[in-house]
Amino acid sequence: MDSQRSLLMLFLSFLMLGLVSSYHISNKALELHESVVGRSLRQQPQKTCKAVENLNYSVLTSQCKGPNYTVQRCCVPLKQLLCPISDQFNDLSTPCADMFFGNANYLGRFPLGLFSRLCVEGKEGLDCSKILGLI
Repeated sequence: MDSQRSLLMLFLSFLMLGLVSSYHISNKALELHESVVGRSLRQQPQKTCKAVENLNYSVLTSQCKGPNYTVQRCCVPLKQLLCPISDQFNDLSTPCADMFFGNANYLGRFPLGLFSRLCVEGKEGLDCSKILGLI
């Protein structure tokens, strides 16, 4: 029964994703990586996300340093990295969000959930309009 409920929640998440503007980084994508803490075996071959593989994480890791993480030092570089690929990042049917946070946490040793707690701008997620030059 729990697996059916999980599948329903996953389906509803994908449905909600279609309603999110591509000019935002969705809160759901930011929070998704927090729920995937442990390791598990996968029977299907793992998909890749080319957009995330080619990112220069030093933009984020050189500025966002603890122990006093700030919005200016962490969220601005996060948006600089993710806004250009927000369509792929927000697509929860791809592993882009998981891959991004896996790579970022490996390279930057960030506390779990740092970005979903610190980088909050609205109900739609992070606003990319300034980063993408839409305003």
